[in-house]
Amino acid sequence: MRTHIHESVGAMMIPRKVTSVESIENPYTKRILSNVIGKDPLLVLSQTPARLKRLTRGLSRAQLRKPPAEGKWSIIQIVTHLADVELVLAFRLRMALAQSGSPLQAVDQDKWAGGLRYEQADLKNKIDLFTTVRKDHLAMYRTLTPEQWERYGMHEERGKESVEHMVQLYAGHDINHLQQIEHIIQLLKKKK
Repeated sequence: MRTHIHESVGAMMIPRKVTSVESIENPYTKRILSNVIGKDPLLVLSQTPARLKRLTRGLSRAQLRKPPAEGKWSIIQIVTHLADVELVLAFRLRMALAQSGSPLQAVDQDKWAGGLRYEQADLKNKIDLFTTVRKDHLAMYRTLTPEQWERYGMHEERGKESVEHMVQLYAGHDINHLQQIEHIIQLLKKKK
């Protein structure tokens, strides 16, 4: 990854584009960040709510809840995961910004999906929640100084994660799950 130089758009500082993942050791981080190589992470993050709405428009309750294969998540489970992850990010960002260096607890996504009954979630409510929290984050990013982008938390599994790194990672996470939803929709169309 490049040195810590941020791009400026007007008076706003924006996170760098990921240019390489070669030096990243954590397999999950490497895979997720590979989704945003050369992309503007803020643009990706800003487009996700509309893409979610567009992709899920017109799908029946049964289609939303049908997993593509045994042990895989359905569309509603993926959307609910995205909403919950945005809430997790809300906490992590605030800890990093207000108390740089704070520990950041890991999340077991499968326990959340089961324990919070993701398969029973309401699509509109989850997309609305995701959209509202995402809008707040995008507004916050526009106010950050270069120093704030470098503040960080200590993720219990992945180690030091700066605010900039979190933004890049969550943009890659969005792309990963949008691609999963698109794949499920293609499978649904083939079965017609």
